[in-house]
Amino acid sequence: MSERRADYLPEHIRESLIHDPRVAEQDLKVDVKEHRVMLGGNVATPQLRETITNVARELLPGYEIVNETTVVPATEPDGEEPVA
Repeated sequence: MSERRADYLPEHIRESLIHDPRVAEQDLKVDVKEHRVMLGGNVATPQLRETITNVARELLPGYEIVNETTVVPATEPDGEEPVA
């Protein structure tokens, strides 16, 4: 990875995760302290949570990845919603 200012690294990782077709998740929070990457937010499936961890490892080899995302399954709406 090219040299980056430490304060831009979390946003760079977040943008990379958002634009990676394997992830494409908007609701992610990224924090980097020394060589530890903390990931947070809500995801739809355990598989996506694991994919986010793997992609973060690819982006920052040698960093400890701590994935604290929460799996919140999408639910079907109850009944029909009226259309105006």
